[in-house]
Amino acid sequence: MKKLPSAYDFKTLPEAISFYTRTVAEVMKARDRSMHEEVMRFKRELHERIDREYDPAAL
Repeated sequence: MKKLPSAYDFKTLPEAISFYTRTVAEVMKARDRSMHEEVMRFKRELHERIDREYDPAAL
């Protein structure tokens, strides 16, 4: 099982989201169940980062 970077390692939020989307697609295509915990860890970090950077006034 390879170790994914942290969601906070990316400069911008869109870069982190793009990485997450590509990674999930690759893992699902390969049906690599060993990556489940790492993908879920990254997803939790990503949601934490979104919550911190999200500005409801921007809508």
